[in-house]
Amino acid sequence: MGEPQLDAAGYSRPPGQFSRWSSIVLMVAILAVAGVVSALTAMRIAIRGHVVEVPQLAGKTKDEADLILKGRGLKLRVSSSRFSSQVAEGRVLEQNPPGGTPLKADRTVKVLLSLGEQRFAVPNLIGTSLRAAQLTLTQRRLALGNTLYTHTADGDPSTVVYQSPKAGTQEGSDPSVNILISLGPPAQYFIMPDLIGKPAELVSARAGSEGFHLGKINYRKYPGVEPGVVIQQKPQAGYRLTKSDVILLDVSQ
Repeated sequence: MGEPQLDAAGYSRPPGQFSRWSSIVLMVAILAVAGVVSALTAMRIAIRGHVVEVPQLAGKTKDEADLILKGRGLKLRVSSSRFSSQVAEGRVLEQNPPGGTPLKADRTVKVLLSLGEQRFAVPNLIGTSLRAAQLTLTQRRLALGNTLYTHTADGDPSTVVYQSPKAGTQEGSDPSVNILISLGPPAQYFIMPDLIGKPAELVSARAGSEGFHLGKINYRKYPGVEPGVVIQQKPQAGYRLTKSDVILLDVSQ
C-alpha cells in the first residue's frame, strides 16, 4: 500500500480520492464542451433554415411580387421606375438581388418598376414647310417618316397639307410622322390648237386673254404668204400644254 497523501490543509487522504475528483472535473469539462458544440450546431441549423432562394419577379405586378416574396418570408421595396418599350407599365423591370440568389429571411428585395413606353404628343405640322416640320419633330424627339409631294386644291405650295399620325396623337419614343407637301393646285391641261395660217396679231391677243404665255415671235420671210401670218408653231397642234408652258411662233415678214 502507498503512503497517505496530504491535502492542501495538511490532512492526509487516501490515494484513490484524487483520481475520483480528476474524473469528475474532466467529465464536467467534456459536458461543457459538448454543450457549446451542440449550441453552435443548433444555431447553424437555425440560420440555414431561414435562408431562402429569391424568386424571379420580372414581369410581375407590384402586388404579385409582394405576395410572392411574403410567401418566402421576404420583403418588397420599390427602389425606382423607368420607361421601357419591352415591359408593360406597372410591372417589374429589374430586381436586386436577382432571382435564384440565396437570401436570409426577412430581408428586402428591391425592384425597378416599368413606366411603360415613353410617349410624346405628335405636334401639328399642317401649314409648315418641310424644314420647319423637321425641326419641330426633332425637338419633340420624333422622326420624319415618308415625305410625299402632290398637287392639291387646298394649302399653300411647299407646305404640309396632311400628316399621319394626326396632331395630338400619343406616340412612342421613336415614332415616324409621315407628311404630304403640296405642289400647289393641280395643273390644267389644254390641247394646242392649230395656229398655222392665222393672223399673228389675233393669236397673240387671244393667247394673252386666255392666260397663255407667248415667247418672242420670230419673224422671217416666207414666199407666197402675206406678212403677219403664223407659219410655224411650237408646241404643234394636238399636243397637251398648261398655262405655264411657253408658246413659240414663227410669223411671216
